[in-house]
Amino acid sequence: MSRFLIINPGSTSTKIALFQGENSWQLEELASKSLPVEDDVVRRFSDPMEQLQLREDAIAGVLTSAAIEHVDAVAGRGGLTRPLEAGSYAVSDTLIDDLSHHRFGIHASNLGAVLARRFGERFGVPSLIADPVGVDQFEEEARYSGWPSIPRKSMIHALNIRSVAREAAREMGGSAGDFNFIIAHLGGGISVTPMRKGRMIDVNNANEEGPFSPQRTGTLPLCGVIDLAFSGEFSSADEMKRAMVQRGGLFAYLGTPDGREVCKRIAAGDQRAESVYKAMAYQISKEIGAMATALKGKVDAVVLTGGLPHPPLSDWITERCSWIAPVKIIEGEREMLALAQAAARHVCEGEPLLTY
Repeated sequence: MSRFLIINPGSTSTKIALFQGENSWQLEELASKSLPVEDDVVRRFSDPMEQLQLREDAIAGVLTSAAIEHVDAVAGRGGLTRPLEAGSYAVSDTLIDDLSHHRFGIHASNLGAVLARRFGERFGVPSLIADPVGVDQFEEEARYSGWPSIPRKSMIHALNIRSVAREAAREMGGSAGDFNFIIAHLGGGISVTPMRKGRMIDVNNANEEGPFSPQRTGTLPLCGVIDLAFSGEFSSADEMKRAMVQRGGLFAYLGTPDGREVCKRIAAGDQRAESVYKAMAYQISKEIGAMATALKGKVDAVVLTGGLPHPPLSDWITERCSWIAPVKIIEGEREMLALAQAAARHVCEGEPLLTY
């Protein structure tokens, strides 16, 4: 029975988990823990790489306390990489260099590969990442925006989406390469992708396009954005960008990004909350419908995943989209499991690691 250490660094915590299993479909989570990063640490070390030693020491302390002396692989969250093909990648010097210097964006997840390598070296086992947000399988038509110097880019919740595609395909008696799916990852950000025979040929960039989400504005009327940019409300482009991805969507309309809180308000008779939540379902449904055209209407299933697809939101989306294809709901954020599955495919099933 193989064991896998999973490391998922976020802005305010580092999630770790230990899985075991004999293949990628029968994995058992033995233990998990979220290690908080104190607010003063975040303030003192605004560059996540400056937090590396503190996070490494915290993980090492947990492993020592739990007497974990052996694992067969270590998988870390991928971070912001260059555009690359989907799959699992060996942690290499080039990958570490790109992430350590934040060449494609700064985020705490850039620590994932660095921490995976450090603990892989401690245990003497392979370290890997899988399906980072930079996965790019766009068809050429999807790259055009309408303005030559602003191409559309693939930024996608690839890790969760590809894991869910495998599960949906397995339930349908095949592999992801056998089917056409539209998969909507519904979380703090929303990614809707048409997946043709296992390839994610388009997606709304969750930070810039598509439906509004709990914290992000999604697509906005262009002239209004231009007016806002020159209104004096924001002191810099970076400040405005942060507002659009942190204070938009549900938060902007209702003062909370928490879907559970919104559902409680709706149940209590809050008409404003219901109207806004229905509008988000409407926009998600429109995006799903648009992506059906990328597949020329040949869709085997629409799959809803992430933390949000619960009633009433999932019911409203299903009502609007079930004419496209059957709607399947595979709930939950699955990053830890998806990373463990990637490690198991390599160790137990012989899937080779790609070179970054």
